[in-house]
Amino acid sequence: MTLPDPHDALAYLAHAETLLICMDFDGTICELRPDAYAVTPDPQVIAALENLAALPGTDVAILSGRHLDGLRTVCPLGPPVTLVGSHGAEPTTGGPELTAEDREYLDGIQRELEQLTQGHPGAFVEVKPYQRVLHVMRLATTDPDAAAAILESGLHLPTHGRPVTPGHNILEFSAVDITKGSWLAAEKTRYTATLFAGDDVTDETALAVLDTAKPHPSVSTPSDVGIKVQHSTTGGTGASATAADYGLGSVAEVADFLTALAEARQSAQG
Repeated sequence: MTLPDPHDALAYLAHAETLLICMDFDGTICELRPDAYAVTPDPQVIAALENLAALPGTDVAILSGRHLDGLRTVCPLGPPVTLVGSHGAEPTTGGPELTAEDREYLDGIQRELEQLTQGHPGAFVEVKPYQRVLHVMRLATTDPDAAAAILESGLHLPTHGRPVTPGHNILEFSAVDITKGSWLAAEKTRYTATLFAGDDVTDETALAVLDTAKPHPSVSTPSDVGIKVQHSTTGGTGASATAADYGLGSVAEVADFLTALAEARQSAQG
């Protein structure tokens, strides 16, 4: 499914009285890599987001599935840019408290997942404060059938109604029912318009809470803009049905769009 180019919404976003720019990290402003910590976000994206965050009435947030400490390790952005980890469960300050039952669930699912990855060096389990994540990206580069089989087995593990979310060669099990969408829905109420961009299944919850029913090119009509980054080479779930109304094909295209947005919004305010 090919989506329209978001440059059609530049004029609207440039003139919005207050604007929240909320970006996913992996696959959106940073290329996907088998080693999740051997990554570097696109420098053009970083420059554009820093320029946008410096403009009046413009706030920038990075909303990632990575836990907050892990996001800080790979993302060079800091205040006034807001970093939010664990799909919204880890804002810069605060976050939910896990119960004893929550911790017991995470410990149990971790043991189950570690059993699935035994004998497969390219698969591992990531421990996050509120989630346990099964990663098979490295395995998928050498043995895609084995990677797919492990993910399929993970889908059959008992979760007792707790959230489990697939992504790009990952499967995430969460002890809390907090999503990117629930975080963004609460945050966006303070702004005239919100831009969100993401590339994966977990980003659909955020795209779904955007108010995109009104025509974006109309500067006088408040609305939101949702962008799906539809990678042509990653496979997985990124090219599936989406709630986004605009699309881009790569991190490089995201960089060009954000650069154009920064220039247009600066000009509109000048």
